[in-house]
Parts: sequence; C-alpha cells; structure tokens
Amino acid sequence: MTVRKWQGHGEQRGPRDVWSDWTAADDAGETDRARALAGEMLRLAPDSFYAWFHAGLLSKALGKWAESLERNARAVELFTPVEAADFDGVNPAAWNLGIASTALGDWATARRAWAAYGIGGLGTGYEPIDSDFGLAPVRLNPDQPSLPHQVLPSAGATEVVWCWRRSPAHAVIASVPLPESGHRYRDVVLHDGEPKGFRRLDGQDVAVFDQLLRLEDSGLPTWQAQVTGATPDDLQELSDLLERHGVGADDWSGMRLLCSECSHATPDDGHHHVPASSDATQLGLAGAESQLRPVLDTWLEARPAVDLVLTLLW
Repeated sequence: MTVRKWQGHGEQRGPRDVWSDWTAADDAGETDRARALAGEMLRLAPDSFYAWFHAGLLSKALGKWAESLERNARAVELFTPVEAADFDGVNPAAWNLGIASTALGDWATARRAWAAYGIGGLGTGYEPIDSDFGLAPVRLNPDQPSLPHQVLPSAGATEVVWCWRRSPAHAVIASVPLPESGHRYRDVVLHDGEPKGFRRLDGQDVAVFDQLLRLEDSGLPTWQAQVTGATPDDLQELSDLLERHGVGADDWSGMRLLCSECSHATPDDGHHHVPASSDATQLGLAGAESQLRPVLDTWLEARPAVDLVLTLLW
C-alpha cells in the first residue's frame, strides 16, 4: 500500500496506522472521527476490498444508504479469490449492497447484488422484488446495536412480529403490532440478515432479523376487540373470515412479553415470564372500518351469546 501524508499530523502514516485509530474510534463510540478515518482509509488504500467493505459497513450502521451503496459496490468489484478464501467463497459486501439498494428502491442493483451473493431466481429488471421468501420474525425498533455507531430505528417500543419476506432484505408485517411499537399491519420494513435470536415455526427454529428501516407505512388502523363467550372454534372461524377479507388479526391475549435476554435468544422453559391473564379474549385487528365491521357483524349474527367490544387504538 502507498504511504501518504496524514493531514493534521507531522508524520507519515500508512493504512495500518489509520486502521488502528479507526478501530479505537469504534471502541470509543467517536462517530465523527470514525467517519473521517474511514474516508482517509479509502484515499490511502483505494484498491483494498477491506477498506471499502468496512467503510460500507460504517455507512450502513449510520443509515447513509447512498454512501453505503457506493462503497459496497466498489467492494464487490474488488472481491478476488484471495478475499473469497477468507469468507468461504461468499462476498459479504454483496449482501450489504443488496440491503443498501433495497433501502433506496434501486431494484436493478439489488438483483445484481443478490446474484453476486449467490441468491438466484430474481432475474433482472427495475420493478420491485416481490418474491416469496417465507415467514420470518423481525424485531421492530431493536434495543441492541449490531454494529459500532449504529443508528437504530426508534418509532416506539421493541416488538418481534411475524413478517412475509419479499426479498432477502425486506418484508411485510403479517402480525398486528401493538400500537406501542409505532408500526402497523402490512408496513414494509428493511431488515438485516444476521440472526438475532430464534422463534419456533412449525416445530423449527426460525431466525429473528433486526429491523433497519421502515420503507412503507401502510396507514391501516389498529383495533382491539375484546371477545367474551366465544369458543375456540368460534374464534378460528372469525380468524378465517378476517383473513379471507384481507383484515389482519392476532390473538393478543396469548402474547408473551419477553425480556431482552430471551428476545435475543431462543425462548424456552428455562426462563419464565408471568403471562397476562383475562377472562376475555383480546384480539388485535387491522384494517379499514368498512372492511372490518361487516365481517364482525356477520360473525356475531350467528352467535347471540357472544359479546364483542371494538376499540380503535390508532
């Protein structure tokens, strides 16, 4: 690597010196200094995959998506068999490029990034990626950073919700989040790819991903329905009706409130949390009132012994 003059010091400094200061700035949480050192590293080592990759990670942590896209795109170009040997043949910059381009709605670049990472089947084109990547839990408003200097989304309280993944980095919320989360049913969220705990789905552990950004706010109202006198079969029929009419529904009375330690691991019987108790079933519902009330009225007509109180939460 070429040694150049470090501005502001009376000595010759090379990339290793700058890297040492950069990691120290990371450890100390000195964001402005870390950004300056990252920029200097790129000038000192313009052909280094690692310089561009780590600078791209910093941009990602700060939510500087255009800058992250530029830096990771350059890192992808510089990825050689030498670097591939260090990462088991997988280009980590391609993943972060996919995240940055998804954040910006640059779907053509996202497709190229996922292909470079080894995820096929997304084709080419400029239209949004809308594939079926299955159900996955996403932690809204994460309470712990994954990277130094990370700016976390903070729309409200931390909550893990189930989502329909539409690409490797974005998903649509399938649960009805609590209002405290500041999110709604069918919001579109950008998420990271590093597992942060696990949840069970059909007897299998499924990785929890941390939210990075809300891409779209669905604007759908969130309601609470307090139901008394209904059997499990009654509630299942209601759930099926609501699903057929595109209305979100969750059984909030069965919700487990976990501490941060359990949320970031695999919840099990080894760490107990006191469950909420109520004589009534609490349902979280999401959708326009014009969609929701006809379904509820139809369901209630055949169940005169059932009482339902519907409240608009937000």
